[in-house]
Amino acid sequence: MCILAVLDGKNLGAPRGMEPLAIGLIVMAIGVSMGLNCGYPINPARDLGPRLFTAVAGWGREVFSAAGCWWWIPVAGPMVGGVVGAVVYLLFVELHHAETEKHQDEDNNVRDKYEMIAVS
Repeated sequence: MCILAVLDGKNLGAPRGMEPLAIGLIVMAIGVSMGLNCGYPINPARDLGPRLFTAVAGWGREVFSAAGCWWWIPVAGPMVGGVVGAVVYLLFVELHHAETEKHQDEDNNVRDKYEMIAVS
């Protein structure tokens, strides 16, 4: 949701050209706030990659059954969370933007330009 808020043109987000810095600060804030106790929870590769290597290196399936078999949560969580966050942003923010007159005029011009003509 934070990235959508920064990149939304109708929203007062980051100044033009500063979007990468804002997104980097968002990622850093999430990592600093949750990275110490549960790894880096927004990147599935930070959890799945080391688990796969550890399984291949000789520990076997134990790396997937440790701690109550929760290994799939850091893999599926960011994917599901991204979709849910985008839908929440769409419902609570994007749908409430006022449509500008420029877009309304463009829609009217397109309709006038491509008006259907009855063929007899």
